[in-house]
Amino acid sequence: MKITQKLKSMSGVWLVVLAIGIALGGYFIGDGIYRAMSGRTVTVKGLAERDVVADTAVWNIKINGVGGDLAELQQRIDNDITEINTFLIDAGFAPDDIQNLRVQVRDKYAGYTDSELKNQQNDGRYVIETGVMVRSHNVALVDSVSRRMGELVRRGITITEDYAGPIYIFNRLNDIKISMIEQATKNATAAGEQFAKDADARLGKIKSANQGVFSIESRDPTDSWSSNERQAINKKVRVVATITFYLK
Repeated sequence: MKITQKLKSMSGVWLVVLAIGIALGGYFIGDGIYRAMSGRTVTVKGLAERDVVADTAVWNIKINGVGGDLAELQQRIDNDITEINTFLIDAGFAPDDIQNLRVQVRDKYAGYTDSELKNQQNDGRYVIETGVMVRSHNVALVDSVSRRMGELVRRGITITEDYAGPIYIFNRLNDIKISMIEQATKNATAAGEQFAKDADARLGKIKSANQGVFSIESRDPTDSWSSNERQAINKKVRVVATITFYLK
């Protein structure tokens, strides 16, 4: 009788152990399926673009002069600056839009001894560089007047070789960031849904998302003059959203 009871007791223990084993096995099997499913993901990109127009123009008109008499050369440069200011105001700019740049003077013979200077021609000893900066929100006016630089040249004003024309700036990026991110996310989601449909699956939750960096380019890169974004009035803002979705 005692042996029978002992066997029954042992069989009960084994049943409990077996039940626990089945439960744990079911858990690990289920967890394995979940992990396998969670490994099914798709990464898609969504692009958003918007055409914008620059709202600010900065235009540096740099001039220079060469001469042997520094005082005389400075007077000539002062006259040129006055001429440029008059030209700009007559063209429609306000005085507050115009700022004179600092003057840079270079002595080609700096460091020469008196005896060495005797053998040098003094006509081009001094070089003065300066100019005028125009900053205006009237982008169209800057664009129009900057195309008339030949008028200043005909008046005898020497424009520096590194003159590159105005630069145009778009300052309202923060005003359109949110809506563009929403559009990029929407486009990425649409791409993910199409992929899931083609794969006979369903799009799940977002695993990870990367907004990307906003870029501003020339709207018309084929135009040689405006291929540089800074010289283009019409610009294109782009952002790419990269999103990884779970697949169900």
